[in-house]
Amino acid sequence: MDPRTDSPAPTQRPPVPLRRSLVAVILLALLPMTVLVCAQLLVEIRSEQARIEADLARSAAALSQAVGQELDASLDALAALSHADVVRQGRPEQLERMLRQRPLPRRDWTGVFLLDAGGAPVFDTSAAAAQGGDAQLAALHEQVARSARPAVSGLVPGAAPHVLVAMPLLQGAQVRQVLGARVPVGTWQRITQAASRPAGGEVLLLDAQRRPIAGTLPGPSAGQASLPADAPRQRPPGVLRTTGTDRRPVYAAWQPLPTAGWEVQVQVPARPIDAAHRRAILGALSAIAGTLLLGALLATLAARRISRPLQTLATQGHAGLPGRVDVQEIAMLRDALREATRNDERVRRELEADIGQRRRVEGELLAAHEQLQAQQRLMELAQEAGHVGFFHYAFDGDTLTWTAGHCKLFGVPALDGGTLGHWLDRIDAADRDRVEREFWTACALRRETATIDYAVSRPDQRLRWLSSRLLLRYRADGAASQATGVSVDMTDQREAEIERIRLTERALAARQEAEAASRAKDEFLSMLGHELRNPLGAVSAAVDVLEAAPAGSAEAAEARSIIGRQTRNLAHVMNDLLDVGRVIAGRIVLARQPVELAAVFDRVRRTLELTGASTGHQLALDVSQAWVEGDAVRLEQVMTNLVTNAIKYTPPGGRIEVRIAAHEGQALFEVRDSGVGIPADLLPRVFDLFVQGERPLDRGAGGLGIGLTLVRRLVDLHGGTVGADSSARGSRFTVRLPGIAPPARHAAEALPLSRRRRVLVIDDNQDVLAALRSKLELDGHTVATAADGIDGLSRLLRTQPEVSIVDIGLPGMTGYEVARHARAAGYAGRMIALSGYGQDKDVRNALVAGFDAYLVKPVERTQLRASLNET
Repeated sequence: MDPRTDSPAPTQRPPVPLRRSLVAVILLALLPMTVLVCAQLLVEIRSEQARIEADLARSAAALSQAVGQELDASLDALAALSHADVVRQGRPEQLERMLRQRPLPRRDWTGVFLLDAGGAPVFDTSAAAAQGGDAQLAALHEQVARSARPAVSGLVPGAAPHVLVAMPLLQGAQVRQVLGARVPVGTWQRITQAASRPAGGEVLLLDAQRRPIAGTLPGPSAGQASLPADAPRQRPPGVLRTTGTDRRPVYAAWQPLPTAGWEVQVQVPARPIDAAHRRAILGALSAIAGTLLLGALLATLAARRISRPLQTLATQGHAGLPGRVDVQEIAMLRDALREATRNDERVRRELEADIGQRRRVEGELLAAHEQLQAQQRLMELAQEAGHVGFFHYAFDGDTLTWTAGHCKLFGVPALDGGTLGHWLDRIDAADRDRVEREFWTACALRRETATIDYAVSRPDQRLRWLSSRLLLRYRADGAASQATGVSVDMTDQREAEIERIRLTERALAARQEAEAASRAKDEFLSMLGHELRNPLGAVSAAVDVLEAAPAGSAEAAEARSIIGRQTRNLAHVMNDLLDVGRVIAGRIVLARQPVELAAVFDRVRRTLELTGASTGHQLALDVSQAWVEGDAVRLEQVMTNLVTNAIKYTPPGGRIEVRIAAHEGQALFEVRDSGVGIPADLLPRVFDLFVQGERPLDRGAGGLGIGLTLVRRLVDLHGGTVGADSSARGSRFTVRLPGIAPPARHAAEALPLSRRRRVLVIDDNQDVLAALRSKLELDGHTVATAADGIDGLSRLLRTQPEVSIVDIGLPGMTGYEVARHARAAGYAGRMIALSGYGQDKDVRNALVAGFDAYLVKPVERTQLRASLNET
């Protein structure tokens, strides 16, 4: 068919003129540049916006730091004043006389005031005291009395507006008085005026009620300026586009002051910034539009020089262009058409000669085929004798060829089909995906050889293992062309290997079981050592106090109380160990008699109150009569273990519910807590020996993991059952005993107080804390105490004691973390670590964290004195 006369089919899209295509090419060539220019402009605009926001944020942070430093300086001055002898000795009239006769501790203060425990002013040296502000003083007193921490008020308006700062004066753990000062607004105005800010920017300082205290904005006086409704509320630091005090858009950065609940803002007008961005965008768009228009015009002119010769060539052939052609490619196309016409005749003559040569080659191939069939028969005999088979796969056409030996390995008379899929379908399902993946991976990596092992499910249901070794060949473009290989029956070798692996796995399982038993023993010994060291440490410290204190002193009485409590703790641990051993060995004999469960639990409750174990938890009781035939001592042991277990795993302030009732011929004892719950994987094993939940470093929920085992064995001896269930709201343990039909009770004791001195002791064990405090005070040291890591770090940084003794296992924040934070904050005093663990790695960890010495509980007086004397 002549291409010059051939017309496109009706369904084909009409061809596009060359001129239009060239214009499109030019526009497409300019498009990336256009996109790049727009993207660059957008990046520059965003970069400029980010720079403005960064300047605002830095200014807000700097102002926040300056205001915070001023507040901290006032609080530090109050703290220093609170340590004056006249304050500590409770002589407010001398303090007032001293403040009125001498300059105030801070030059910016306008007065100092003192409030009693009820909030009534004891004295006020400021002239502003007569102008009102009683409500602000009362609110500030309430805040300080509630938190027992320093506080800062909002703006106190009036003729001389100011803010109040206050510091609690403690007596024990109670707020005895509140000492405060009045800081005038001028102080904050001076700080805001001196603050650095971007060109055209303004700053503003707000109190916790969002009232302006000071700033550079023109407007009403302090406390009277109003903020727009959409002004940023107190939140984490940031930058926001919002409305300013003059109702115009601004970019504002804010920074909160957590100490006082205040906030600082730095803002610049938004309109000049937005106008500059719009001008840049409009200029760029104008330049882009002009460039595209000029490119389209030039492309149209250039297209004429190309399209006209091509039209002549298409309509008249190469004879229509006898002269010079300006476009090189068109001239080459014309010359190529001339050469093609001359070659047509030569190609026809060569084709006739090739046909004769092909007939001779076909005769030679037929003879070679007959010879190949004879050689194939010899190969099949060799395959059958060696239990091997050959195959060949051609990737082009997906053609697979098997020899008879290969079919025999698969247990089929012949290959049903000739594709790669037919081979994969006969591989065992467990190996099929892996074999296919290894085959195509070898092809993708252009490996010349590959070995693939797999199992085959033969039609006779026998499983055979084969190993196929492949030889791969590839085309010049890197694509796989053919794979030739041999498969060998490896069943006997594989079965022998499986047997060896099975024996190895049995030996490994036995070794793992032995290692698990060894780890359980080591963990139990470690837990036992820790559980014994804590009470022994308290007993040792109390003995040292008894040796130094007068016999009738309060310290001696407290030491004896500590020894009694900790001796009971040691007895409880040893009794549990001995009882669980007796129960497991079957050597416990119950002294059965009628027992009323409510009376038994009453003794348990009183014992918990006496030892202080239930302090800090809500104990809710739902108790009614329920009688059983049992051993009252052992039943008390069951109840004690269940309730103390609930206390261990319930955070302070949590709720523990105890229910005793008779139900359907059974006596029911149920303990429900609001603690952390039992993990699902641990719940089925919770009554097993030495099993317990995850323990933090402070070991607040510690133990030996034998309490629940003892509970289950004792309940079993009474013919009852015990069960446990848990959820995110807590755990519940239920004991059911055979019910039948008759009463008992106990007393309580108080915890010691502490006071702050120049040595700080941080320990969550109240007995150890009290004993160390008494021991240090008897040696003449001044002592302050804290019962958790967070409170201890706060006291340490605030009071800067010369020596701090810190327990490693603390709730809230471990002793290691307390040391690291204290050293990072610049604390230079001596730090002594205290722990029930005494291995070398424990000492190394403490020294790395920042401690100067390490003491292992129980601490003897000589060790403690030696550690203190090294300061």
